[in-house]
Amino acid sequence: MTDNRRVPTADAPRGRPADLAATLVLLILHACLFGATFGLLGLLVMATDPCGSVKCGDPAWIERAMTLATLGGGAVLLLDAVVAVYLLSRRRRAFFVPIIGCLAQVGLTVGAVAMELQAGPV
Repeated sequence: MTDNRRVPTADAPRGRPADLAATLVLLILHACLFGATFGLLGLLVMATDPCGSVKCGDPAWIERAMTLATLGGGAVLLLDAVVAVYLLSRRRRAFFVPIIGCLAQVGLTVGAVAMELQAGPV
Protein backbone atom coordinates (compact mmCIF):
# COMPACT_ATOMS: atom_id res chain seq x y z
CA MET A 1 0.00 0.00 0.00
CA THR A 2 1.33 3.43 -0.95
CA ASP A 3 1.46 6.21 1.63
CA ASN A 4 0.22 9.45 0.00
CA ARG A 5 1.14 11.78 2.83
CA ARG A 6 3.03 14.81 1.72
CA VAL A 7 6.63 15.01 2.84
CA PRO A 8 8.21 18.49 3.07
CA THR A 9 10.91 18.99 0.46
CA ALA A 10 13.07 21.89 -0.61
CA ASP A 11 10.33 22.88 -3.09
CA ALA A 12 7.63 23.11 -0.39
CA PRO A 13 8.82 25.30 2.50
CA ARG A 14 7.21 24.74 5.88
CA GLY A 15 6.22 28.39 6.34
CA ARG A 16 3.96 28.45 3.27
CA PRO A 17 0.59 28.38 5.12
CA ALA A 18 1.76 31.14 7.47
CA ASP A 19 2.94 33.26 4.53
CA LEU A 20 -0.37 32.76 2.73
CA ALA A 21 -2.37 33.70 5.83
CA ALA A 22 -0.20 36.74 6.58
CA THR A 23 -0.41 37.92 2.97
CA LEU A 24 -4.20 37.62 2.89
CA VAL A 25 -4.63 39.41 6.23
CA LEU A 26 -2.32 42.22 5.10
CA LEU A 27 -4.14 42.55 1.76
CA ILE A 28 -7.43 42.89 3.66
CA LEU A 29 -5.78 45.49 5.91
CA HIS A 30 -4.65 47.39 2.81
CA ALA A 31 -8.21 47.35 1.43
CA CYS A 32 -9.46 48.69 4.79
CA LEU A 33 -6.85 51.48 4.68
CA PHE A 34 -8.04 52.32 1.16
CA GLY A 35 -11.61 52.64 2.46
CA ALA A 36 -10.53 54.61 5.54
CA THR A 37 -8.79 57.09 3.25
CA PHE A 38 -12.13 58.02 1.71
CA GLY A 39 -13.75 58.35 5.12
CA LEU A 40 -11.00 60.67 6.30
CA LEU A 41 -11.00 62.78 3.14
CA GLY A 42 -14.80 62.93 3.19
CA LEU A 43 -14.73 64.33 6.71
CA LEU A 44 -11.97 66.81 5.90
CA VAL A 45 -14.19 68.40 3.25
CA MET A 46 -15.96 70.00 6.19
CA ALA A 47 -12.82 72.06 6.84
CA THR A 48 -14.11 74.38 4.11
CA ASP A 49 -17.33 75.17 6.02
CA PRO A 50 -16.11 78.54 7.37
CA CYS A 51 -15.11 79.63 3.87
CA GLY A 52 -18.25 81.77 3.59
CA SER A 53 -16.93 84.21 6.16
CA VAL A 54 -13.13 83.92 5.98
CA LYS A 55 -10.56 83.78 3.19
CA CYS A 56 -9.89 80.23 1.99
CA GLY A 57 -7.65 78.45 -0.48
CA ASP A 58 -8.60 77.12 -3.90
CA PRO A 59 -11.47 74.59 -3.61
CA ALA A 60 -10.02 72.66 -6.57
CA TRP A 61 -7.57 71.11 -4.09
CA ILE A 62 -10.39 68.94 -2.75
CA GLU A 63 -10.99 67.39 -6.16
CA ARG A 64 -7.26 66.91 -6.71
CA ALA A 65 -6.90 65.18 -3.35
CA MET A 66 -9.85 62.87 -4.00
CA THR A 67 -8.47 62.04 -7.46
CA LEU A 68 -5.08 61.20 -5.96
CA ALA A 69 -6.70 59.00 -3.32
CA THR A 70 -8.97 57.26 -5.82
CA LEU A 71 -6.60 56.64 -8.72
CA GLY A 72 -3.35 56.41 -6.81
CA GLY A 73 -4.73 54.33 -3.96
CA GLY A 74 -6.62 52.05 -6.33
CA ALA A 75 -3.53 51.52 -8.46
CA VAL A 76 -1.40 50.72 -5.41
CA LEU A 77 -4.01 48.27 -4.09
CA LEU A 78 -4.35 46.56 -7.47
CA LEU A 79 -0.58 46.34 -7.97
CA ASP A 80 -0.23 45.06 -4.41
CA ALA A 81 -2.72 42.25 -5.01
CA VAL A 82 -1.30 41.30 -8.43
CA VAL A 83 2.30 41.10 -7.21
CA ALA A 84 1.29 39.16 -4.07
CA VAL A 85 -0.71 36.62 -6.10
CA TYR A 86 2.16 36.28 -8.58
CA LEU A 87 4.67 35.60 -5.81
CA LEU A 88 2.32 33.17 -4.07
CA SER A 89 1.77 31.30 -7.33
CA ARG A 90 5.55 30.98 -7.71
CA ARG A 91 5.72 29.65 -4.11
CA ARG A 92 7.80 32.57 -2.91
CA ARG A 93 7.37 34.71 0.18
CA ALA A 94 4.83 37.45 -0.44
CA PHE A 95 3.89 38.87 2.95
CA PHE A 96 6.21 41.86 2.50
CA VAL A 97 4.35 43.07 -0.61
CA PRO A 98 1.16 44.14 1.25
CA ILE A 99 3.31 45.77 3.94
CA ILE A 100 4.94 47.94 1.27
CA GLY A 101 1.48 48.59 -0.21
CA CYS A 102 0.11 49.67 3.18
CA LEU A 103 3.02 52.05 3.67
CA ALA A 104 2.43 53.49 0.19
CA GLN A 105 -1.28 53.87 0.99
CA VAL A 106 -0.48 55.75 4.20
CA GLY A 107 1.88 58.01 2.24
CA LEU A 108 -0.81 58.70 -0.37
CA THR A 109 -3.30 59.46 2.40
CA VAL A 110 -0.93 61.92 4.06
CA GLY A 111 -0.33 63.60 0.69
CA ALA A 112 -4.06 63.78 -0.08
CA VAL A 113 -4.81 65.23 3.37
CA ALA A 114 -2.13 67.88 2.86
CA MET A 115 -3.64 68.72 -0.53
CA GLU A 116 -7.17 68.89 0.84
CA LEU A 117 -6.15 71.19 3.68
CA GLN A 118 -4.98 73.69 1.04
CA ALA A 119 -8.66 74.36 0.28
CA GLY A 120 -9.51 75.33 3.87
CA PRO A 121 -9.15 78.63 5.71
CA VAL A 122 -5.85 80.43 5.19
